[in-house]
Amino acid sequence: MRNTTIIDSDFPRTMNILICDDKQNEAERLSGLIKDLGYEPAAFTSGAAALEYISAGAAADVCILDIVMPEMSGIELAQKLRDVGFYGEIVFLSVSSDYGPQTYDVKAFHYLLKPPSADSIKKVLDEIKAEREKTDSGGINLKVTGGIRSVLFRDVEYAEVVKHHVTFRLTTGEAVETRASFAEITPQLLADGRFIKCHQSYIVNMDAVASIKTREITMRGGARVPVSKSYPDTKMRYLSRGLGKGRE
Repeated sequence: MRNTTIIDSDFPRTMNILICDDKQNEAERLSGLIKDLGYEPAAFTSGAAALEYISAGAAADVCILDIVMPEMSGIELAQKLRDVGFYGEIVFLSVSSDYGPQTYDVKAFHYLLKPPSADSIKKVLDEIKAEREKTDSGGINLKVTGGIRSVLFRDVEYAEVVKHHVTFRLTTGEAVETRASFAEITPQLLADGRFIKCHQSYIVNMDAVASIKTREITMRGGARVPVSKSYPDTKMRYLSRGLGKGRE
């Protein structure tokens, strides 16, 4: 079972969510609860498949993992996810609270007893969003027609230059054209670790990436951004972004 990670354009695209539960009916139930909150999660019934998905460059901000699974437990999967650079939040699911202490080693954000209710899922996702927003207030002031527009870094999907005009594409779907040159805004964006220049005309927010290939990045909003041969380390930098970085 697998779905692409796209969030409805009318809902703030702030988190990609991965589910892994070996019981398909339970994975589908949880997926349904999360969809009702406005997200479109990627769901798996195999720890190996979930790990391959992340290792291949797909984005996930939150991983909701069943602890008791055959072949690879949720705790083992969580450790492997940390090993490949996943630095987002991990939420464990189990019918027993006996596993609680074992979840500390992988810095789990939360622990929920199965089956989780709609309210419990909403509460934990709201807590994760609130924590992220509280600690993420950096931004950039853009010169626009009529004055200055302040934009938070977390709200930027990518910036592009077309015919010398620089446009910021936001997670809300809005496009903001700035009078500043690409040379002016580039150092300001790259000074923040989440941004990477992947082409002479594009800078992307790695936190807003849905998936990445050698020559193309797919953003959460569905846009496709080219990766130039002049920036060969783009994919590797994205995949290694979380290594050594604490939870945001």
